[in-house]
Amino acid sequence: MGDRNHRSALHPNSELLLRRPGIGHNGGPLDMSWEAWIWRRAVAKAWKTPKPEIALRRMARAEKLGITYREFTAVILDTGTYLSAALVPLGLVARLSRAGDGAISVEARPEMAAKLARFGGRLLPIADPLIHGKLSPDALIDLRASLSARLPCAVEAVGLRDDVKGLLRAAAVPKQEVFFVGTGFADVAVAEAAGLPLFKWAHEWLL
Repeated sequence: MGDRNHRSALHPNSELLLRRPGIGHNGGPLDMSWEAWIWRRAVAKAWKTPKPEIALRRMARAEKLGITYREFTAVILDTGTYLSAALVPLGLVARLSRAGDGAISVEARPEMAAKLARFGGRLLPIADPLIHGKLSPDALIDLRASLSARLPCAVEAVGLRDDVKGLLRAAAVPKQEVFFVGTGFADVAVAEAAGLPLFKWAHEWLL
Protein backbone atom coordinates (compact mmCIF):
# COMPACT_ATOMS: atom_id res chain seq x y z
CA MET A 1 0.00 0.00 0.00
CA GLY A 2 2.69 2.43 0.98
CA ASP A 3 4.74 1.48 -2.06
CA ARG A 4 1.74 2.10 -4.33
CA ASN A 5 1.18 5.51 -2.82
CA HIS A 6 4.88 6.30 -3.26
CA ARG A 7 4.80 5.33 -6.94
CA SER A 8 1.69 7.40 -7.64
CA ALA A 9 3.55 10.51 -6.51
CA LEU A 10 6.16 10.05 -9.25
CA HIS A 11 5.97 11.35 -12.76
CA PRO A 12 4.39 8.81 -15.17
CA ASN A 13 7.65 8.65 -17.17
CA SER A 14 9.92 8.20 -14.18
CA GLU A 15 10.30 4.44 -14.63
CA LEU A 16 11.23 4.89 -18.28
CA LEU A 17 13.88 7.39 -17.30
CA LEU A 18 15.26 5.07 -14.63
CA ARG A 19 15.45 2.23 -17.17
CA ARG A 20 17.12 4.45 -19.76
CA PRO A 21 20.11 2.71 -21.41
CA GLY A 22 23.55 3.93 -20.52
CA ILE A 23 26.25 5.56 -22.61
CA GLY A 24 27.27 3.45 -25.60
CA HIS A 25 23.87 1.86 -26.13
CA ASN A 26 22.63 2.06 -29.73
CA GLY A 27 19.26 3.41 -28.61
CA GLY A 28 17.14 0.52 -29.78
CA PRO A 29 16.76 -3.25 -29.81
CA LEU A 30 19.21 -5.31 -31.84
CA ASP A 31 17.97 -6.76 -35.09
CA MET A 32 17.92 -10.49 -34.37
CA SER A 33 16.50 -11.54 -37.73
CA TRP A 34 18.11 -14.22 -39.88
CA GLU A 35 19.01 -11.66 -42.57
CA ALA A 36 20.75 -9.42 -40.02
CA TRP A 37 22.70 -12.39 -38.65
CA ILE A 38 23.83 -13.37 -42.16
CA TRP A 39 24.85 -9.77 -42.85
CA ARG A 40 26.88 -9.46 -39.62
CA ARG A 41 28.55 -12.80 -40.33
CA ALA A 42 29.46 -11.73 -43.88
CA VAL A 43 30.84 -8.38 -42.69
CA ALA A 44 32.96 -10.08 -40.02
CA LYS A 45 34.30 -12.52 -42.61
CA ALA A 46 35.06 -9.76 -45.13
CA TRP A 47 36.94 -7.68 -42.55
CA LYS A 48 38.80 -10.64 -41.07
CA THR A 49 42.43 -9.67 -40.58
CA PRO A 50 44.42 -10.97 -43.57
CA LYS A 51 47.84 -12.57 -43.44
CA PRO A 52 50.53 -10.20 -42.10
CA GLU A 53 52.29 -9.86 -45.45
CA ILE A 54 49.02 -8.92 -47.17
CA ALA A 55 48.11 -6.42 -44.45
CA LEU A 56 51.57 -4.82 -44.63
CA ARG A 57 51.39 -4.60 -48.42
CA ARG A 58 47.98 -2.92 -48.29
CA MET A 59 49.15 -0.56 -45.57
CA ALA A 60 52.18 0.48 -47.63
CA ARG A 61 50.05 1.10 -50.73
CA ALA A 62 47.49 3.08 -48.75
CA GLU A 63 50.21 5.25 -47.21
CA LYS A 64 51.71 5.80 -50.65
CA LEU A 65 48.36 7.12 -51.90
CA GLY A 66 47.67 9.20 -48.81
CA ILE A 67 44.59 7.31 -47.63
CA THR A 68 43.85 5.03 -44.69
CA TYR A 69 44.25 1.26 -44.60
CA ARG A 70 40.50 0.89 -44.04
CA GLU A 71 39.63 3.07 -47.06
CA PHE A 72 42.04 1.14 -49.26
CA THR A 73 40.72 -2.22 -48.08
CA ALA A 74 37.08 -1.15 -48.40
CA VAL A 75 37.60 -0.45 -52.12
CA ILE A 76 39.19 -3.88 -52.57
CA LEU A 77 36.17 -5.50 -50.91
CA ASP A 78 33.72 -3.41 -52.98
CA THR A 79 35.37 -3.60 -56.40
CA GLY A 80 38.06 -6.28 -56.24
CA THR A 81 40.66 -3.78 -57.49
CA TYR A 82 43.49 -1.74 -55.97
CA LEU A 83 43.41 2.06 -55.97
CA SER A 84 46.27 3.57 -57.97
CA ALA A 85 45.32 7.12 -59.05
CA ALA A 86 44.02 10.35 -57.54
CA LEU A 87 41.74 12.74 -59.38
CA VAL A 88 42.23 16.30 -58.04
CA PRO A 89 40.83 19.72 -58.98
CA LEU A 90 43.55 21.66 -60.78
CA GLY A 91 43.06 24.68 -58.52
CA LEU A 92 43.96 22.56 -55.52
CA VAL A 93 47.53 21.96 -56.68
CA ALA A 94 48.37 24.94 -58.91
CA ARG A 95 47.44 28.47 -59.94
CA LEU A 96 47.01 29.26 -63.63
CA SER A 97 47.37 32.62 -65.35
CA ARG A 98 47.20 33.64 -68.99
CA ALA A 99 49.67 35.96 -70.70
CA GLY A 100 48.66 38.52 -73.33
CA ASP A 101 49.45 36.06 -76.11
CA GLY A 102 47.16 33.45 -74.53
CA ALA A 103 50.00 31.34 -73.15
CA ILE A 104 49.22 29.65 -69.84
CA SER A 105 51.69 29.91 -66.97
CA VAL A 106 51.58 27.55 -64.00
CA GLU A 107 52.50 28.25 -60.39
CA ALA A 108 52.49 25.36 -57.93
CA ARG A 109 50.72 25.94 -54.63
CA PRO A 110 53.43 25.78 -51.95
CA GLU A 111 51.01 24.52 -49.30
CA MET A 112 50.50 21.36 -51.38
CA ALA A 113 54.15 20.78 -52.29
CA ALA A 114 54.98 18.67 -49.24
CA LYS A 115 51.93 16.48 -49.73
CA LEU A 116 52.51 15.95 -53.44
CA ALA A 117 56.17 15.09 -52.81
CA ARG A 118 54.98 12.10 -50.73
CA PHE A 119 52.32 11.00 -53.20
CA GLY A 120 53.26 7.78 -54.96
CA GLY A 121 50.31 7.20 -57.27
CA ARG A 122 49.10 8.52 -60.60
CA LEU A 123 48.00 12.17 -60.40
CA LEU A 124 45.10 13.26 -62.64
CA PRO A 125 44.26 16.99 -62.30
CA ILE A 126 40.99 18.26 -63.78
CA ALA A 127 40.49 21.83 -64.96
CA ASP A 128 37.22 23.71 -64.44
CA PRO A 129 36.16 25.60 -67.61
CA LEU A 130 34.30 28.13 -65.44
CA ILE A 131 37.57 29.01 -63.69
CA HIS A 132 40.32 28.21 -66.20
CA GLY A 133 38.46 28.89 -69.42
CA LYS A 134 38.10 26.59 -72.38
CA LEU A 135 41.14 24.41 -72.94
CA SER A 136 41.76 22.62 -76.22
CA PRO A 137 43.26 19.11 -76.33
CA ASP A 138 46.62 20.64 -77.29
CA ALA A 139 46.38 23.11 -74.40
CA LEU A 140 45.72 20.23 -71.99
CA ILE A 141 48.83 18.43 -73.27
CA ASP A 142 50.95 21.57 -72.77
CA LEU A 143 49.40 22.06 -69.35
CA ARG A 144 50.34 18.54 -68.34
CA ALA A 145 53.97 19.18 -69.30
CA SER A 146 54.03 22.45 -67.34
CA LEU A 147 52.49 20.84 -64.27
CA SER A 148 54.94 17.91 -64.36
CA ALA A 149 57.83 20.39 -64.50
CA ARG A 150 56.58 22.45 -61.55
CA LEU A 151 54.98 19.90 -59.24
CA PRO A 152 57.05 17.50 -57.09
CA CYS A 153 55.31 14.51 -58.69
CA ALA A 154 54.57 13.37 -62.21
CA VAL A 155 51.21 14.27 -63.76
CA GLU A 156 49.67 11.38 -65.66
CA ALA A 157 47.15 13.44 -67.64
CA VAL A 158 44.99 16.57 -67.39
CA GLY A 159 41.31 16.62 -68.21
CA LEU A 160 38.18 18.70 -67.87
CA ARG A 161 35.83 18.66 -64.91
CA ASP A 162 32.82 17.99 -67.12
CA ASP A 163 34.47 15.03 -68.86
CA VAL A 164 36.04 12.90 -66.15
CA LYS A 165 35.13 9.67 -67.91
CA GLY A 166 36.87 10.90 -71.07
CA LEU A 167 40.00 11.66 -69.05
CA LEU A 168 40.04 8.18 -67.54
CA ARG A 169 39.61 6.60 -70.97
CA ALA A 170 42.44 8.68 -72.42
CA ALA A 171 44.73 7.81 -69.51
CA ALA A 172 43.68 4.13 -69.66
CA VAL A 173 42.83 4.12 -65.95
CA PRO A 174 39.78 2.07 -64.84
CA LYS A 175 37.44 4.13 -62.68
CA GLN A 176 37.59 1.41 -59.99
CA GLU A 177 41.24 2.36 -59.42
CA VAL A 178 40.61 6.10 -59.01
CA PHE A 179 39.66 8.14 -55.96
CA PHE A 180 38.72 11.82 -55.87
CA VAL A 181 40.44 14.38 -53.64
CA GLY A 182 38.19 17.40 -53.23
CA THR A 183 37.24 20.37 -51.09
CA GLY A 184 33.46 20.68 -51.38
CA PHE A 185 30.20 18.93 -52.12
CA ALA A 186 30.42 19.97 -55.77
CA ASP A 187 33.49 17.72 -55.94
CA VAL A 188 31.55 14.94 -54.21
CA ALA A 189 28.89 15.23 -56.94
CA VAL A 190 31.55 14.93 -59.68
CA ALA A 191 33.02 11.82 -58.03
CA GLU A 192 29.60 10.22 -57.72
CA ALA A 193 28.65 11.05 -61.32
CA ALA A 194 31.87 9.42 -62.54
CA GLY A 195 31.20 6.30 -60.43
CA LEU A 196 34.45 6.54 -58.45
CA PRO A 197 34.73 4.19 -55.45
CA LEU A 198 36.15 6.70 -52.94
CA PHE A 199 36.05 10.41 -52.12
CA LYS A 200 38.74 11.89 -49.88
CA TRP A 201 38.60 15.37 -48.33
CA ALA A 202 41.70 17.36 -49.27
CA HIS A 203 42.47 18.38 -45.67
CA GLU A 204 42.63 14.68 -44.69
CA TRP A 205 44.73 13.59 -47.67
CA LEU A 206 48.37 12.65 -47.13
CA LEU A 207 48.38 13.57 -43.45
